[in-house]
Amino acid sequence: MSNPPLLLGYIRADVLRSRTEVHRVEAQLHACAEREDFCLGTVFVERGRNPGAFHALMAEVTREEAWGIVVPDLRHVGVVEQLILNRHEVGARLAVLTANVPPRPGGPGAVQPARQVRRSTPVG
Repeated sequence: MSNPPLLLGYIRADVLRSRTEVHRVEAQLHACAEREDFCLGTVFVERGRNPGAFHALMAEVTREEAWGIVVPDLRHVGVVEQLILNRHEVGARLAVLTANVPPRPGGPGAVQPARQVRRSTPVG
């Protein structure tokens, strides 16, 4: 049996409502990785007083040959992070997964109801 593919996590603390949310959000990344059959490696947290976490993440991606990155939601991948991904040799091939995707009504395989069309004037 082979090991599950590796994901690395990334959280921008400035996007969260409070500093105390970091541990809860990190737990969400772990749950997402487990649910999707990945192994979650290091979770990098970008903090205002300690910038550079995304650069450290990209260095780790290169060393660990990660399959992708998991973020809480797309607000955590801003313009700067997108530019780094696009310019980085490995970054251009990385998948970016989001842990918090709202569930589809009725579940993932639910059939959406057919749209009803009603005419406003009688035909005929």
